[in-house]
Amino acid sequence: MRQKTVKLWHIQRVRRLVRDKVQLGAHCLINVTEIMCTDPDCPGPATQITVTGFDLVRRIFVIHRPAAAITAADLDCLIG
Repeated sequence: MRQKTVKLWHIQRVRRLVRDKVQLGAHCLINVTEIMCTDPDCPGPATQITVTGFDLVRRIFVIHRPAAAITAADLDCLIG
């Protein structure tokens, strides 16, 4: 149970970081999911971030790190 709670906390933390980075406030939907990485150079799970803006355009980003290891600097790819 504790492991699930910690994972959920990190996913919510990444969602807050993404919301701050894209600066769309409540006008976007953000989904953060850990997925199995199919890249042989990726040592573990990757984090998929989906941002759906008010314009209903969906943007999907994959960061080859688990959610617990993601920092604000990792989210620089979201700008633009």
